[in-house]
Amino acid sequence: MTKRVPILLICAICSVLLWGQVTLNKAIMLPMNGDNVDRQRVEAIEVGARGREAVWDMSHAVVVEDGCTMRFFNSGDSVVARVDGRQQWVYQIKGDSVLLRSQETSLSSLTDSLPALKMRFPIFYGDSILSPVYYHGKYSGNNAIATAGFYSMVVDGEGTLILPDDTIRNVLRIHERRDEKVNVSPWAKERIISADEDSLMRHVCDTYSWYSSDFRYPLAQLTKHSFYNGASMTREDESAYLCPPETQLYALGNVRQQRQMQASTNTTGGYGYNTYNNYAKSNVNEQMLSDKTNAMAINVANGHIDVTTYNNSGMNAEVILSDLQGRVYGSSKGKVVHFFDTSRLPHGTYLLYISDGENVKTESINVK
Repeated sequence: MTKRVPILLICAICSVLLWGQVTLNKAIMLPMNGDNVDRQRVEAIEVGARGREAVWDMSHAVVVEDGCTMRFFNSGDSVVARVDGRQQWVYQIKGDSVLLRSQETSLSSLTDSLPALKMRFPIFYGDSILSPVYYHGKYSGNNAIATAGFYSMVVDGEGTLILPDDTIRNVLRIHERRDEKVNVSPWAKERIISADEDSLMRHVCDTYSWYSSDFRYPLAQLTKHSFYNGASMTREDESAYLCPPETQLYALGNVRQQRQMQASTNTTGGYGYNTYNNYAKSNVNEQMLSDKTNAMAINVANGHIDVTTYNNSGMNAEVILSDLQGRVYGSSKGKVVHFFDTSRLPHGTYLLYISDGENVKTESINVK
């Protein structure tokens, strides 16, 4: 006797297989050394629906600021630093996992007591992470600070994203939440307070990011910060950014030139979705600043470092000084001579990242 498989079951299996194709892979999604991502800050965008076949309409988003740049720097194969304005995050790559090791703002500096697991590749719809969070450090100068809580990540949506100038299908939405209590000790300069102490202060951060497997960075992102004292909310902040295909130039080497050429020959009358598929998957070309044109000179002296950039780099050069863990100790932009005071730095090996806007060079230096 021949058994027949019901046609509805076949359709269901085919549907699952088709939906399972949307995957974020490590080879495409990990930041590359020297990536510069120019985002557009927009007025508030809607979180929208969860689930499959969702449609997120951001076509009417109002741009309030262009050129909000994120910069990425790699130290070896396992450490990635993200610099965004006056904030910095340092991540560690372990196999297919991404851990948050430290974060710095203009007011605080936090390092991990137990690093939070941020991502685990591959990423697909329905994927989730729950990780404890413990950090300690300094707040507003001499105040000790410690945090304790949890970090969660869930891929809660899959569908179509409508941007002002583009429509992109097969998009995954990732919802990240960091919920932590915060202890601040205004009187203890050296004491690292315990994250397990009782505290009425609480910080909740919700971030919604819309990703396509064809682009390295989120096409849209919404972040909400909520601060509580006991059960009462004392402050709420919100920021939203778009990073559409035409802005994901990654800023270095031939990638930018190739994309500009591709855009100039695009016959669709604009920046089409397919125009950028291949470039987002290619590695950034980290060309060295040319020695033939004497574009750079580095002078390491007792207590300071001078970096002179001229000829092809000129006034556009940017120089960043960091340690091997990705902590940034200084940056300088728009000068010919860049000066860094190293008199208070611990002895050891540091990295100089020198970029002329098109190419980047990494130099290792010793501070004694």
